[in-house]
Amino acid sequence: MGVRVTSVAPTFIETPTPKPMLDDPRLSAEVLAKIPMGKLGQTTDVAEAVLFLASKRYAMTTGTSLKVGGGWWVVGGGWTAQ
Repeated sequence: MGVRVTSVAPTFIETPTPKPMLDDPRLSAEVLAKIPMGKLGQTTDVAEAVLFLASKRYAMTTGTSLKVGGGWWVVGGGWTAQ
């Protein structure tokens, strides 16, 4: 007992992994159009979410996923690029 299970679910985070794809202006525009906050996430955004969930102040938080996506899921997110 006492085990908490949570996760962090980021969308596009500005790192080397998505860079080649996001260097394509068309794909980059499509991604940004689906993020209501209008920008890519940063690694610090993900780190802050992890710290938030690990904090003793949120000890009763379990069985959930914290979405770090600037609203990606609110507007349906998903991927339709060809």
